[in-house]
Amino acid sequence: MTRRPDRFDTRGRARSGRLGAMLAAALAAALLTSCGSSAHPAPDVGWPLWGNTPQNTHYSTLRQVDAGDLGELRLAWSRGEGFGQYGWETFPVVVAGTMYYTTNTDEVLAVNAATGALRWSYAPPINPLLGPQGAEAAPMNRGVTVGGGRVFDLTVDDQLIALDADSGRRLWSVRVADPNLGYTENSPGTLWHGELILGGPAGDAGLRGFVAAYSAIDGREIWRTYVVPQHGHGWIDRQAANGGADVWMPPTVDPATATVYVATGNPDPGFTDVARRGCDPWADATLALDARSGKLKWAHSELCDDSWDYDTDQSPLLLQVRAGGRPLDAVGDANKSGFYSILNAAGGDLIARTPYLTRYSNPHLRPTRAGVVVCPGIFGGLEYGPPAYDPSRHALYLPGTDMCMRYRVQTPAAIHRHRSGSADLAGTAVQVGPATGVLSAVDPDDGHVIWQRALPRPAVAGALATAGGVVFVGDDDGYLYGLAAGSGRIIWRWHVGLRFGSAPIAYRIAGVEYIAVAAGGSQLTVTGDASAGEGRLIVLKL
Repeated sequence: MTRRPDRFDTRGRARSGRLGAMLAAALAAALLTSCGSSAHPAPDVGWPLWGNTPQNTHYSTLRQVDAGDLGELRLAWSRGEGFGQYGWETFPVVVAGTMYYTTNTDEVLAVNAATGALRWSYAPPINPLLGPQGAEAAPMNRGVTVGGGRVFDLTVDDQLIALDADSGRRLWSVRVADPNLGYTENSPGTLWHGELILGGPAGDAGLRGFVAAYSAIDGREIWRTYVVPQHGHGWIDRQAANGGADVWMPPTVDPATATVYVATGNPDPGFTDVARRGCDPWADATLALDARSGKLKWAHSELCDDSWDYDTDQSPLLLQVRAGGRPLDAVGDANKSGFYSILNAAGGDLIARTPYLTRYSNPHLRPTRAGVVVCPGIFGGLEYGPPAYDPSRHALYLPGTDMCMRYRVQTPAAIHRHRSGSADLAGTAVQVGPATGVLSAVDPDDGHVIWQRALPRPAVAGALATAGGVVFVGDDDGYLYGLAAGSGRIIWRWHVGLRFGSAPIAYRIAGVEYIAVAAGGSQLTVTGDASAGEGRLIVLKL
């Protein structure tokens, strides 16, 4: 088997989604049918990165599947996640005809992206009892990073493992943080110039959020930047075992400016400012770091003095907007309170902000001992699931969830008894009333809403937009939906019968476009629900 060159870039394979390529493929197919001669289909197009492009757009230039032929989609192949595994948040990537994805036991699988046939699998030696002891107590793995002939897997017990992309052979592993303290990893890193840049921890366990870079060659740590001060500094009390600002999702790297953009979660304790002094400026924030050194360039807090677990937890998205009559490089990010911000990529200044895209209670009460009902709750608003950006329409497509919850906070004495590594929300939150979903189309220049479409159940998993004029999104009612990008009209749906925990992807092999999605539900909505059924990877084609 030919080995891929040992180099690291994130550009992926060439893409072609233009009408000419479609016509060429159609003509070739017709000639093959009528004459029996060999055909030359359009070039293969993968999905090489978490968000397909370095800008993290979750957009595909493919247009074979369009608004006119969605009804002709059929199941191409599917694979189960594994016995006893139901919640599933893996985001597959497709490189050189191979799909790489993970299960919640941190197993990595490489399959033929056209047929689903297994090429190899790797089950890492992990200790699932180490790691997450906080709010996210169940193991979760959101996928791998592929580049330079290697596959990088991050595990529940904080291992960073490098595998050979052709064989699955383990090359090396290092420990990112001490799992005995409650640290864990559940999202892939991002490759840039031989560095694998990742964030952590995950779990709302009162630990210090961080961003770190490792050598993709040998696993050597290059730099590490903590986004929460040490105890006794800034907003954290000396005696408190608190922290927060977890980096839940993959960083986004702008290759033109060597800037790493990351989103950070809520400060801990989550439901009260007891043990926190004043504003917590790097929590619930979008940060820009130097990719070479990890040095902070700027920080923009979406929410200060958070008491509702309103993370800024989506991977940032890079785009260009018009501000003051001129084009400007921008970075977009969402806050779980329900709004999306567009920031100047160079300095972090706010360019535009959407209205609240999900239900927002007013007055917005802080949690009390007796309890208060607040909308959105901790699983509502704009969650971790990525938006999609269609550059041809200059539109952002943002899935969201309307969910209200009753918050109750613990006593100050109980809050101060918190031990680092255990759950640090400092209270409870219980759903009140039904929860539904919504998909919003937004103009990023000024944040105004173009259209909104109600969905029957929570939509936390993310969206895919394509050049075929379709936006794909799944929700917890078990359907994958196809909506008209221009109007938001639902024009197609496919019954999977499982909730959705990750966004769809699109790729092309041998002239055939595929739409793929891992179904099974997000940990937010299926934890403890054994009736959810085994997760399944669903792949469709015309």
